Amino acid sequence: MLPTRCGRKASFERQMSRLALLLCLSATFPVTISASESERFKNTEIRVIRPRYFTKAGRLEVSAGGTAILNESFIYGGMLTGQIAYHFSEDWAVEAGGSYGLSIDTSDKRILFDEFDIKTQIFRTSMMLDLSLQYTPIYGKWQLGSGRLIYFDTYVSVGAGQSYIDWRYDDFCEPPDLAVDPTAEPTPDNAVLAYPAFLVGLGQRFFLSRNVASKIDVRFRRLQYQELDGECSPKKAQLERNFAPQVPHDTITLFLGLSYYF
Repeated sequence: MLPTRCGRKASFERQMSRLALLLCLSATFPVTISASESERFKNTEIRVIRPRYFTKAGRLEVSAGGTAILNESFIYGGMLTGQIAYHFSEDWAVEAGGSYGLSIDTSDKRILFDEFDIKTQIFRTSMMLDLSLQYTPIYGKWQLGSGRLIYFDTYVSVGAGQSYIDWRYDDFCEPPDLAVDPTAEPTPDNAVLAYPAFLVGLGQRFFLSRNVASKIDVRFRRLQYQELDGECSPKKAQLERNFAPQVPHDTITLFLGLSYYF
């Protein structure tokens, strides 16, 4: 019986030795491969391209919101805005839009008139119509601290349209004293006049779902108005000097709204 037990013990020890050797090889072999592969691909960039969460190609975008005029010193200008755009691709779209609103005088304007009898010439934009081409070069996402992803895109726009200026001549014109000069030219009647305009803009969309996005954009508009339209006595002024037929005036607007995609 003793030789049999010794043979069994030797066989068990050989099996344990083999198992230990296999464990050592399995532990060291992947590390050697990992280090080798890491050295081989150390200068290689690996990028993961995933499908867009939000797609616009072939879809109609309808937007509504408010527009503020930022660069008129003596008024607060606010307008209701509607826009409709068709996206030919993820990058290109054509958009038509219109805005209509009103303006409110600032306290500075009232102080100048009430205390110093100074009247200020103001470009009151009552309506805007635009047709623009949009290009979207950037699409990306942000990750919040909570782990939620916010998808967005950034676009630029170039276009043309018309701006409608509400000329209120009683804002800055003194009425003539007909008792002193019965032949004096009367102050022009208040009127809304349309002028051609060109625009460039920069905007961003934040996608709230697969059909809804919030939208913000800033636009720079340059309209060309007739200088004589800003005169209190246009006939008299025209006799005294020459007036440029087209004079530029710049308007900066901020739009905030929501879009729905069909």
